[in-house]
Amino acid sequence: MEQSSYDLVVIGTGAAGTSAAARAVNLGARRVAIVEQGRLFGTCINVGCIPSKYLLAVANIHYYRGYGHPGLEMKSRYDPLAALAGKEDLLENLRRRKEQQLFERLGVELLRGTARFTSPDEIVVEGRTMRAERFVIATGSRPSVPDIEGISSVPFMTSDEALDPGQIPETLIVIGGRATGLELAQLYAHLGSKVTVLQRSHLIIPEEEPDISRLLAHFLITEGIRIETDTELRKIQSSDKGVFVSARIGGETVSLPADRILMATGRDPDTRGLNLGAAGVKTGARGAVLVDETMKTSSPRIWAAGDVLGDSQLEPVAGMGGSFAAENALTGSGKKLDLFAVPHAIYTMPQVASVGLTEAGAEQRGLPHECRSISLDRLGISAISGNFPGLVKIVAGKDQRKILGVHICAPAAAEMIHEGVCAVRFGITVDDIIDMIHVFPTFTGAIQVCARSFRKDMPEKEGCD
Repeated sequence: MEQSSYDLVVIGTGAAGTSAAARAVNLGARRVAIVEQGRLFGTCINVGCIPSKYLLAVANIHYYRGYGHPGLEMKSRYDPLAALAGKEDLLENLRRRKEQQLFERLGVELLRGTARFTSPDEIVVEGRTMRAERFVIATGSRPSVPDIEGISSVPFMTSDEALDPGQIPETLIVIGGRATGLELAQLYAHLGSKVTVLQRSHLIIPEEEPDISRLLAHFLITEGIRIETDTELRKIQSSDKGVFVSARIGGETVSLPADRILMATGRDPDTRGLNLGAAGVKTGARGAVLVDETMKTSSPRIWAAGDVLGDSQLEPVAGMGGSFAAENALTGSGKKLDLFAVPHAIYTMPQVASVGLTEAGAEQRGLPHECRSISLDRLGISAISGNFPGLVKIVAGKDQRKILGVHICAPAAAEMIHEGVCAVRFGITVDDIIDMIHVFPTFTGAIQVCARSFRKDMPEKEGCD
């Protein structure tokens, strides 16, 4: 059996894995290898961030056309083959660029196959034994499918398959009303499907501010998407006409028919086949690798980062975590990943974005606080852009009014949130935002308008008065 020795071996080529390998080379590691059993570069490029946002952009242009602008009459035709070809061209270009950077310029060795630990310092990949001073586990995640009666005998899509919509079903049931479920529900609705969303909790996107959850739900309903909350799934079965979902909704058991079912019920850490017990690596719920604040596992030679940890499952967090894991593994610097000021976004229309504490989060921590929110219809940019609904909410400390959280529902929320990130990360106050001159008119100006509402002596509207 062939055997090789390395300074660092990374398992997985997603954001965490590629960042770890690149950082190791930049730190002077002599031999760095990365192992991949599936498609190169993980969830984000293949079945996550990039393809989903590309298709959402296509669907939004097709659906909204001249939305909210009198005097415009625009027509559109969706060509699924051309749209999917455009998506694949984009992904192939991104993969090629990453291959050139990682394997050609940085000299990272790529090994294809399934990695299996045989000891804390050794893995086997397709019959080849690899010994390393340090390892980083970055094997990512896979779609989570709940144990529902009948699910094993019914064809369904997960978020992976849903991003190849060669055919648009006439009716679609989306199980799951969080970020991925809502993005895909609106995508298919905009391309012509009659969509029903089933959500277990009382609100869709329940981690967000309730006002934002209700606002987005109302808008999606006006677009023809049926949303059912407080839903308890009972059974799924197929028939000659498609699929039926039996669920208890509002105290009544109903049977909902559809052509297709989309399971958007989250993603589980993917540690299958790694044989982590042989390496002394402990795991937690759903197989998530357990790490300390420095990304180190219970095994002294092994670190981990990214979706395999089972927490935030955000691409930027995975990338930074992978970089920190490699640096800590090779230098012992002990860098810690601060997740308090990490933003996230949901790419529905309007978008949702958030950073820091919600009002409920501040209450749970016992922090004295106050909150203000404003509707986007106070902004001139709202009418200019088509009068999409939206709001901005700021959670601030009671005394010095340091900003603890910013929560946005707006067409450009994913861009706007970065002012909130700076505020939360660096302890900026409401008064700092008020005294900062913003470009006019912009959606980001809504954050300043919201900040103004904390001052009783200032107008609660945008403008030059």
